Amino acid sequence: EVVIYVAKYKSNTTKITVNGTSYTISGASNSGAYDMIVVDTTVNKTVNFATVSGGVRCMINKIVFNGVVA
Repeated sequence: EVVIYVAKYKSNTTKITVNGTSYTISGASNSGAYDMIVVDTTVNKTVNFATVSGGVRCMINKIVFNGVVA
């Protein structure tokens, strides 16, 4: 799995999609709050991340890649 920590820019509305799933971000960068999005990568090994039209912009704090023990 991949975990993405993302925040909206100040008080602007931020909408994103990650692997086709839409999210409205509530955490704000100016308060240090980030939303945690967990992406299941067991089937699809890629992560597609995009802002949605009208979503202004977002800030990614960090991306965590968790290895799978076989």
